[in-house]
Amino acid sequence: MEDVIVESIQIMGQNIYYIPRESFDAGDMIFGEYSKSKFEKAYLIEAYLTNVAGFEGDNDFFSKFGLEIRETSNLIISMRSFKKILPSTIRQRPQEGDLLFIPLLQSLIEIKFVEQELMFHSLGNRLPFVYELRCEAFRYSQEEINTGIDEIDEVAEEVSYTTKLTLQTTPVNIFNTSYFDGEVVYQSDDGTWANNYASATVKEWYKANGTMFLYNIEGQFRANANVYGNTSQTIYRSTAYDNRTDFNLYDDYDNEEFVQETTTILDLSEINPFGTP
Repeated sequence: MEDVIVESIQIMGQNIYYIPRESFDAGDMIFGEYSKSKFEKAYLIEAYLTNVAGFEGDNDFFSKFGLEIRETSNLIISMRSFKKILPSTIRQRPQEGDLLFIPLLQSLIEIKFVEQELMFHSLGNRLPFVYELRCEAFRYSQEEINTGIDEIDEVAEEVSYTTKLTLQTTPVNIFNTSYFDGEVVYQSDDGTWANNYASATVKEWYKANGTMFLYNIEGQFRANANVYGNTSQTIYRSTAYDNRTDFNLYDDYDNEEFVQETTTILDLSEINPFGTP
């Protein structure tokens, strides 16, 4: 029976990436959540998409908090394939909070609930041969996504919060004069990575005018300090840093457009947080 189920998923399903969530903080024991998460591994596994006609749920939902995309989808994976592909030291079973990347849809979805009794009655009172993963469109909140698979990492790059760092046009180190796109840069008092107080990934770097856009920011960058390239060994000195404006041109929920339109009616700046006309 299990052989037939596994084979049917392989024939009728598609290959997706299972991305386990890794947490690197102590976590909040009251709310049961982790504020600092990262995704650095991806495992290719076959899955069957149950709602092939399209996403379910509320879909595009406009609330008092703006536009929300509440798209849900269910996928089925076999227990045997999961245990074969994912090391037992990482996961014993699919876990809520992990991500799935569907290459066909070019989208990331988050596991909200794992149903382990999908075929409970038909196969008897025993552990099932499959897991049903009830998922929802992933809402990015500055998690670090660096799986090494370009099509996954590019999705995170598109939606990530982006800041602008302005540098001098003349490098400190004349032998290395250009950063790499996707390179990790940092600031440190002694120039070493071990003692850095701020780091980020280069999204775009314009050498002519010294403009650099950063994402995956950790810590606080400073003006009038050296910026070190972790791979290229390039060093430029910063002149200004804008960490308040989001320079990301792609907004998954399109709320940026609503904000720009409302500024012509309401003043929503920091000095007027309640938006009094």
